[in-house]
Amino acid sequence: MHQSPKFSAAEWIQISYPSEPDWSSISEEVLVELVEAHCSEQSCATIAIGLLATRGHPRAEALARWLLNEPEADKWLKKSAYDVLNRGRDEA
Repeated sequence: MHQSPKFSAAEWIQISYPSEPDWSSISEEVLVELVEAHCSEQSCATIAIGLLATRGHPRAEALARWLLNEPEADKWLKKSAYDVLNRGRDEA
């Protein structure tokens, strides 16, 4: 993926959507940025929160709780956040 120097990796992913990167190669820091900076747009942030949870990232549940309480967060992203929190309960 070609990236312009004036955009962060997360911004570039969001701008390029619906083209998608190889999500498995995206760092956890970039995934966190996608969730935090683009919570009003569910497309990439939804994928990012799911990947963080799947990878067992220590901030996944905290980000999910934040999304559920964030008034600007997209309703579908909130659904994904809810799923992340329930995933831990289902595995217990």
